[in-house]
Amino acid sequence: MNNKQFDVAIIGAGHNGLICGAYLARTGLSVVILEARHETGGGLETLEFAGHKYNLHAIYHMMAEIMPPYHDFNLKARGVKYIFPEVQTAYFNKDRAPLLLYRDPEKTAKFIAAHFTDKDGERYRRMYNDFSAYFEKCLLPFTYVPAMGALDMITALENGSDETGRKFNAITELTPTEIIDLYEFSDPLKACFLNLFTMWGISNFDGVGFLFPLYFNRMTNAALCAGGSHRLSSALHKTFLQAGGVILDQAEVIRVSTTGEKADGVILKDGREIKAKAVVSTVDPQQTFLTFFDKDRISPDLTESAQKWEWEKQVFFGAHIALSQAPRYIGTERYPDANRALISFFNIDSTEAILNHADAIEAGRLPEQPIGHATCTSIFDPIQAPEGLHTGRWECLVPFDADWDRIKDAYAQKCLDTWKSFAPNLDPIDVYAYPPTYIEKKFKNMVRGSIKQGSYKILQMGAFRPNQYCSQTWTPVNNFYVCGASVYPGGLIIAGPGYVGANVIAEDFGVQKTWEEPECVKQARQNGFIRET
Repeated sequence: MNNKQFDVAIIGAGHNGLICGAYLARTGLSVVILEARHETGGGLETLEFAGHKYNLHAIYHMMAEIMPPYHDFNLKARGVKYIFPEVQTAYFNKDRAPLLLYRDPEKTAKFIAAHFTDKDGERYRRMYNDFSAYFEKCLLPFTYVPAMGALDMITALENGSDETGRKFNAITELTPTEIIDLYEFSDPLKACFLNLFTMWGISNFDGVGFLFPLYFNRMTNAALCAGGSHRLSSALHKTFLQAGGVILDQAEVIRVSTTGEKADGVILKDGREIKAKAVVSTVDPQQTFLTFFDKDRISPDLTESAQKWEWEKQVFFGAHIALSQAPRYIGTERYPDANRALISFFNIDSTEAILNHADAIEAGRLPEQPIGHATCTSIFDPIQAPEGLHTGRWECLVPFDADWDRIKDAYAQKCLDTWKSFAPNLDPIDVYAYPPTYIEKKFKNMVRGSIKQGSYKILQMGAFRPNQYCSQTWTPVNNFYVCGASVYPGGLIIAGPGYVGANVIAEDFGVQKTWEEPECVKQARQNGFIRET
């Protein structure tokens, strides 16, 4: 493989790298993906142990069947099937009945009306309908086109032909709590709705409240990938290879080579050199701009931007559990649906408590009492556990800086104690504690356990992710591109960076695309929300 020439070399075989590579390979370009680890897929990892499938990272697929690659690559025919539980979430507190959020908004509204107030039920209908419109007409199409400047986006939404744009503009500068307050819910409901946003480690004060309708909409329409999350990465891997792409694993890139002002390939840790007409990085800005290039090859602005990149302060602690039986929650005799919720939350009782919990973690304090959520995947997908047994997962937010090697098992027991206080029949057979330090050890681009490759704060989002020069996939280095989770629109399994990157690079090469623009983007163009290109 020494001095092999490709059209495109992609650094990183997470889902964005695989998606970008598969689209480009389908145009006839020769594409190589270089992965430092021994397997592809990044956070789409499913570990099997004694027949139990543990999804160590990505599990709740928010975009599922609506992300463009699902249809463009016919992933359903490749074995990627999504399971959408009817009961999406259950909130448990000792002093009141559970709150259930169904995938059917009308069913949720009726449940809320019956167990809270009629007005709260009607408020839920109104908020759900508003948020669905914001998501479908604004946030979803913006996910799959290059970043727009904030002022350009506001102007387009304000002047578009659909009033949804103007309504969305009116809330974009509000915090999630301020948005929820617009609907005048009772206090317990406000906390539960806010939690669907803050559960991802996003602070209420980071200036990204405009994302709240997206998270609310998708976390009431979340799915599990049948057979485990790795099924998605396996299908993307096969799609790329069948299109003629080449994958090199255990191929750690240490340098991007340049000729004059142009990137022309990569140099691997083992000394191999791969030549390419274009190089694409899907890893974090610090590796990309501070490690892969000599300092004199990068502008001071890019260097400063990478040096100032901030990682998430709230990161995940997980416990993956082999169970003898599925959890059965106390007080659910009148609410049997609560035992079949995709995600169960515990002790979410006030917005103030949620925000204080987040503040404590961001200050570096480990919560004495974990506030987290649990999922028993095998209720919905029996093949994720041996016959007659179940597979469970606990997740909660913690600070990165703790003596995790020493305390991980004890903290996992605290988490299980919290879960068991609501489900007394919980009977763990085996527990695999997974602290945030394990995330960093496994993935070099998830520094300090940062699953989104960097904090979601206003100066690291939109046209500033990762900086004002590179948010549209292009970089100031000729023939060098970026399209990972640290690039607009951001992290998690949304396929946005890889999809946008493939479009930009294909257009630069002048090759004919084998895919059409998503219908949501076409409609947003008709509404005037997205400029014609």
